[in-house]
Amino acid sequence: MILNRIAALRNYMNHHNLDTFIIPSTDPHQSEYVADHWKVRTYFSGFTGSAGILIITQKVAALWTDSRYFLQFEDECGNSEIELYKQSIPHAPEHIPWLCNLLNKKDTIGIDFRQFSKSQIDYLKDCIGDKEIQLKNHPHFTKEIWLDRPSLPKGKVSNHSLEFSGESAKSKLAKVQLELKKQKADYYFFSSLDEIAWLFNIRATDVDFTPLVTSYALVGVEETILFCNCERFSQEHLEELKSIGVSVLDYDEVAVELPKLSKETVIVTDVFSLNYACYNAIQGSIVHQNSVVKEWKSIKNTTEINGAISCMKKDGVALTKFFMWLEESLQHKKLSEYEIGRKLESFRAEQERYSGESFAAIVGYKGNGAIIHYTAPKEKSALVEKKGILLIDSGAQYKDGTTDITRTLWLGGEPSEAIKQAYTAVLKGYISLEQISFPEGTIGVQLDVLARMHLWQEGLSYPHGTGHGIGSFGMVHEPEQGFATSGVTSRGTAIHKENQLTTIEPGCYVAGEFGIRIENIVLSKFSKKTQFGTFLKFEPLTLSPIDTQLILVDKLSEKEIQWLNEYHQKVYDTLSGLLNKEECEWLKEKCKKI
Repeated sequence: MILNRIAALRNYMNHHNLDTFIIPSTDPHQSEYVADHWKVRTYFSGFTGSAGILIITQKVAALWTDSRYFLQFEDECGNSEIELYKQSIPHAPEHIPWLCNLLNKKDTIGIDFRQFSKSQIDYLKDCIGDKEIQLKNHPHFTKEIWLDRPSLPKGKVSNHSLEFSGESAKSKLAKVQLELKKQKADYYFFSSLDEIAWLFNIRATDVDFTPLVTSYALVGVEETILFCNCERFSQEHLEELKSIGVSVLDYDEVAVELPKLSKETVIVTDVFSLNYACYNAIQGSIVHQNSVVKEWKSIKNTTEINGAISCMKKDGVALTKFFMWLEESLQHKKLSEYEIGRKLESFRAEQERYSGESFAAIVGYKGNGAIIHYTAPKEKSALVEKKGILLIDSGAQYKDGTTDITRTLWLGGEPSEAIKQAYTAVLKGYISLEQISFPEGTIGVQLDVLARMHLWQEGLSYPHGTGHGIGSFGMVHEPEQGFATSGVTSRGTAIHKENQLTTIEPGCYVAGEFGIRIENIVLSKFSKKTQFGTFLKFEPLTLSPIDTQLILVDKLSEKEIQWLNEYHQKVYDTLSGLLNKEECEWLKEKCKKI
């Protein structure tokens, strides 16, 4: 099937005199997770990972992705003609120099301008240099190939109320308008879906796992337009938006309205999320800057912080019930990875304000745990029994917050020293990073090494970042802050600020044998002020016991043992009042001191 699709694309390329075609994993908004309509790369490659670039020439079919997905690629595409090209740094555009070296002078590249940001096209043009390679916009290249392509999302848009957002859309828009006046600009153009959802306090089900709304927004000093099909809103919601000066026009009208703006108009936008089609449509002057909304959104207000604390409690209750069920069930039978994931979701669904999973649960038994973004298939997923190691990475969307947690369990038998050594180093790395006090202005790349140093000392490591921002009933991977080994991504270069929610998630993976990861969500808080400045610290919000069976206790310091015991006491004290007697007894045993 994939061979036929690639053959059909090559026929299209021949007909339109194209030497190559580039298909990214994104949508017109540079989203991480995309609506089914925009899963073009998946359609032509069969690769379902969230990050990857497909390049098709008449002779080559190449898929570029990073180490998180190498094993997944082999599972999904190992028997196709598509060749894996391994990125050394996640998200780095290493495919561009490779492609430019492959192409001849005056060759042509076909792309859909809507799926590439202005900054990506600029980099591509710089790499092309004097080869005179042409870029041609082909937004409808799938029309005669992908005949059953899903339509754009049509579901209803809901209002994310003040009870959960803590700030009205009117107030947020006023801050943008004040920013425009400071910069003596006319409009701020937003194309990032999570920024628009936050700014207008709107939510929908357009994208799997993330309650975003397919839209653009043009915020002006005098007028504001939200580009999102009108029939998706209730009349009451439209009237409410109108009352704060927001007009709603259909999504595709952005291509009509942007060219109407005067050439004297000054528009502020983010070059990293602005797609090239919109860039070409704008006639006025463009001021490129990092989105102010991205920064505002990352700093949670009191309502959002209280919501996060509330949903961590609900998640903790659901996880307690789930782990008890898992332990009891494995006494009598084997369970598929897929079944375990669905059962976990069912326990969360019992909780108040539950809306859905925040990503596809990763339930990886033994060697499958080494596939970092593994998704257990419904049919023929591995059978889990009462022995060996199991990694579970999961999360939920609640109306009052978003969760993400990883726990690694030892199910039975005698673990090897290698597994114990790796698990202990991962735990020590987590504690080292979570317990650090750091000065204001510190960035992720400065902190990341704390989570890795104990692994490095054992000759171990892991091929992914150590953490990412978390939204409030929003993106589970929210820009910008996080922890990374390089400055290629914002997670390495963004400053950590007070009242941000971030994950800490070191790991260790041995292909075919095991995967280990421990992950909590932490809140950045004020720590102290000294003659050297203001210092911040992290407070763990996630509430679920950490399996102690694999810990080499003699390798933990007194402070690390104290941290683990205090964390487990916090878990028990917080959750015990929300559980029945049997659940309390089970949790007390899991949280006992070491």
